Amino acid sequence: MIPKIAHFIWLGSGLLWVHRLALLSAAKRGGFERVILHHDDGLTADGAGELARTPGIELRALDTFGLLEAAGGGALVGCYRALEAPAARVNLLRMAVLASEGGVYLDADTVTLRSFDELTSPGGVFCGEERLVFPGTRSSALARLRPSALARVAVRDVFRRLPGGYRGFRHFERFYPTAVNNAVLGAEAGHPLVRELLARAARLPAERRTVRYALGTHLLQEVVADYSGADLRVLEPEAFFPLGPEISEHWFRERSRVELDEVLGPKTVLVHWYASVRTRQYVERIDAGYVAVHAERQLFSALARRALG
Repeated sequence: MIPKIAHFIWLGSGLLWVHRLALLSAAKRGGFERVILHHDDGLTADGAGELARTPGIELRALDTFGLLEAAGGGALVGCYRALEAPAARVNLLRMAVLASEGGVYLDADTVTLRSFDELTSPGGVFCGEERLVFPGTRSSALARLRPSALARVAVRDVFRRLPGGYRGFRHFERFYPTAVNNAVLGAEAGHPLVRELLARAARLPAERRTVRYALGTHLLQEVVADYSGADLRVLEPEAFFPLGPEISEHWFRERSRVELDEVLGPKTVLVHWYASVRTRQYVERIDAGYVAVHAERQLFSALARRALG
């Protein structure tokens, strides 16, 4: 059985309200016994106090090098030291935490809606797929120039821009290949798939370590493709990624009225809203008051309201 523990990792200073929402919704909706925020010494009191006062949420200071040494030895520590981007460092830390304790790792740009009980109870390991134009392990420079790939780029961009374009994109999304994403990753402690992730990360050539996604989604895609165990479950996009990258911008677009159930499916457990996709102009001003005002005309606010009740 996968431990009913949700792990978040934060490197840096204060958390925005939308990131605190990730922990609060996991504690309220996820069916977890504990929700742990692993943080470095840069975390400030801004917002952390609210989390510390919430039942079921634990703030835990990272023993970064002790954790990495135990998980993968000096090679993994050396890999970590060579990285500068926080997102790349979190890629290593999430694997090390799961190898050590097991549980469910969640990115801070997620909102939990339902219990993870059905996913943790069978044990083993699980992750989810998203819909992409260029899955990392299946594409090459030449493949990106194929007419079919260029057409997928163009169609997705059109529906990203159109008002209510997420509706129209539903008719085309079946033409987009799927690939696993590590924003949600659940595993038993010491699971072989997680151990293989750590081993390959430590062996990754220095010139590849700093390539975007190399230690994240691309590494997971490669290991999942090679894994032969029967205890791996890969969930369809509806589970965690009901709106894929680029189309996900519609979470923050305002309309005269929105219907959240047009986006969520009966199997949606959590929403990953892609903080890396043109969200900065929105997320820095969202808080509980903003959600109350915008819940009828913005999908993200409707999502937050449902998650927090």
